[in-house]
Amino acid sequence: MEEINLLMNMTLLLLVGGICSVIFRRFKMPLIIGYLATGIILANYWGGNEGTEMIVDLLSNMGLVLLMFCIGMELNLAKIRKSGAFAVMVGLIQMPLMIFGGYTFGMLLGWTALQSLFFGAIISGSSTAVVTAVLKSQGKLSKEDIEMIVLITVVEDVAQVIILSMSSPLLVGQNMDMESLVWMIATIIAFMATSVLAGIYFIPRVLDWIQDRMPDEALMMTALGLCFGMALVSVYIGMSMAIGAFLMGVIVSQSKARSVIEHDITPMKDVFMSMFFISIGLQISPMGIVDNIFLILIIFAIYAALKAGSVIIAYFVGNKSLRLSFMSSVSLVAMGEFAFIIAKDAMDAGIVSESFYTSVIGAALVSMVMLPLIANNSGRIVDYAYAKAPKPIIHAVERVEAVRSKHYSRMARASDSTSRKLKSKAFQVYADAFVLVGLETVFIVASDDLADLLYSVLLPLNRVSCYFLVMVLNYIALSIPLYTLVKNVKFMDKFFVNLGRVANSRSSSQGKVKRSSRANAQFLKLNNWVLALSIDFLILLVVPSHFGLWEHVIVISVAAAAMTSVYLYRSLRRP
Repeated sequence: MEEINLLMNMTLLLLVGGICSVIFRRFKMPLIIGYLATGIILANYWGGNEGTEMIVDLLSNMGLVLLMFCIGMELNLAKIRKSGAFAVMVGLIQMPLMIFGGYTFGMLLGWTALQSLFFGAIISGSSTAVVTAVLKSQGKLSKEDIEMIVLITVVEDVAQVIILSMSSPLLVGQNMDMESLVWMIATIIAFMATSVLAGIYFIPRVLDWIQDRMPDEALMMTALGLCFGMALVSVYIGMSMAIGAFLMGVIVSQSKARSVIEHDITPMKDVFMSMFFISIGLQISPMGIVDNIFLILIIFAIYAALKAGSVIIAYFVGNKSLRLSFMSSVSLVAMGEFAFIIAKDAMDAGIVSESFYTSVIGAALVSMVMLPLIANNSGRIVDYAYAKAPKPIIHAVERVEAVRSKHYSRMARASDSTSRKLKSKAFQVYADAFVLVGLETVFIVASDDLADLLYSVLLPLNRVSCYFLVMVLNYIALSIPLYTLVKNVKFMDKFFVNLGRVANSRSSSQGKVKRSSRANAQFLKLNNWVLALSIDFLILLVVPSHFGLWEHVIVISVAAAAMTSVYLYRSLRRP
């Protein structure tokens, strides 16, 4: 009887999956949509039997492991070192913008801070498989531009693996204090670093030795054993099995046998990966999509706007043309596989509701359906916008592009040591901004725990006073990275001003330089601490708190006045 149930379930899963894939492929839709449709059909119009869910869960977990293993193998570290600087830069800019934007919109939609953070993580990436298939079939961009976009999706995958790693304590439902959380994060980082560094030194040599002396079957069996073994170790230390599989994929990618392993595993991965997406479809009902259609469209609109906008900003910083920036940005508007993984794990942990999960899946489906249409017409959209946009806006954009290009040309004329120093300062500005966001996120999420800790230590104080102290600590904590950020931004501004003076003095337009540099001169004269504390005040002014509006302003003002007094006191005592 068990054999009959197994065969019946496998027959239905594979046949219905194959038929749906063929139908959706005929309409030039991604295969993932066919797999999701298979799950929806089987869950809502067939009913299955007692063994269906168990079989699909088992096969879907295998599919997830193999999918992450293959994504890791696509991460060619040598290629990233050679030509991936731009892709890494795009990822470093647009991923934090996506998470912050998702968090902001999540709060506006009435979700909790934790749900909003997960929403930002869910929408932060794009689908490597869907984006690659669409771009290669359409041929609207050059081969180099397509390869760069695919490399950007790989960088996004790496970033989302890190996000999934850091969220492991929350995904397994652990309520951890700050000390345990810090220890958990340190353990995760140590595990990932040790695994990759040690694994890259030993495992590629072992696989290359097997390839030279053994049949390909032995090579594939060894690679699969390593993949599932690392996934098992990952689960033992409290992380997702997907992370361990991904890390092993990165390690195997450094082997000469990588192409053989990838060729042999791909058919198996495709079958089991389909089960992973079918398992997602099994949890979706058509009525659930209909009931949440408004939220689905809102999530898609938020995702599309944030993704396109953040990538355009990143491409602009990278000195790319506005046309290429727009065409590349809309080519990434397809939610990635990690959207399904993170959303499913968050729902299983009870962080998000089934309605939230259904809405995310629905928005991902909409993005995959819309991507071929938007990407195919991206060039026409740019031309239409350029033809219909008001002339002042076009001239303003052209002036901004001219200023950016001028800065890049000046950087090209700078010495190697100066250029390296400028790049170092730019990275420090990014790191400072990242620290600011991280600190503020910690204070937002852990404000209640911090207030409880202060209340238990400082017994004479009431809880209102403890929340007051938490906000003061928040203000002090932000002031230090803000000071270094202001200092580094001033260095960069002074660098470009000096280069501009040199360039313009050669072209005999000194009067124009004085007028254009007036605003920069005023900015450079501002005291670093005063500017940092002012920005600190503005940041905390918009951060939600336990106080009313005026109480909020008064508390921040008191903290700002205290910090300013300390600074003035130290300045007056300084000889």
